[in-house]
Amino acid sequence: MIAHVAEADEAMGRVVLRFSSEPPNDVAIRAAVKVAQAFRSELESLFVEDEQLIDLAHFPFATEISLTGRSRRELTPRAVHHQFLATFREAQRRVSLAVRDTDVPIRQSYVRDEPVQALASACARRGPWNVVALGEALSSTSCAKILELFESVSDTTGIVIAGPRSRRTTGPIVVAVEDTGRLPGMLPAATRLAELSDAEIRILITAPDEKTYFETDAELRLVLADQANASIVPHRITHGEPACVAEQIRALQGGFLIAHFGSQTLPEAGSLRPLLAALECPLFLVR
Repeated sequence: MIAHVAEADEAMGRVVLRFSSEPPNDVAIRAAVKVAQAFRSELESLFVEDEQLIDLAHFPFATEISLTGRSRRELTPRAVHHQFLATFREAQRRVSLAVRDTDVPIRQSYVRDEPVQALASACARRGPWNVVALGEALSSTSCAKILELFESVSDTTGIVIAGPRSRRTTGPIVVAVEDTGRLPGMLPAATRLAELSDAEIRILITAPDEKTYFETDAELRLVLADQANASIVPHRITHGEPACVAEQIRALQGGFLIAHFGSQTLPEAGSLRPLLAALECPLFLVR
């Protein structure tokens, strides 16, 4: 599927930036704003008060333990609600700062729901050309959680995430490709993001072996013949290992990474740890 977001006046989608219980992350917010700018789309800041946490707080044994384990306190629905409100206000403040010098239309929503279901409902209201952005930095979560988003939120063409080490949104747009058939779905988004900041597009071939690499390289050179600002990253053997691919991505010092979910860069099964440990820019995942 092509990575695309409807323009603001089309009323067929937008960038949905979701926040919930985790602290808002500035790089994740800037990434969502950049995608909205690139596609001339609207940005919806969707805050989800996780109803499962509220339900949990009703149990008399519910207790919050600090990360150090040195302090604890009883959880109540009222206390959890006030924590959500405080996080919501902080997210509002950071989003307002991020869009202040842009022309991105913004709306803000606050719902009590399960976080994935809230995204599915929000995208269904304006679909099908939405991009989902997660407002917190992901840690070492499993690929299964990303798969759940793609499977449960049908009215989206991509997911934008940031890792704990993401620190920039400027630099070349890196497109990780292992199948030339996927490039037409990713290259238009890369072109829009590159034009936004006058950046270069770097095509990284993530082939599992040398034979596949050189076959893919030859095909890509034909596809990119008229793409003046795009170049192919010189060959480096990775054997399809996610950690090796992740390190090569880090060395490119990109401002954005565009990859296909279910590829060598980000497989459908396993851990995101190797990629998130190396990723210094946001990731735009294509379905």
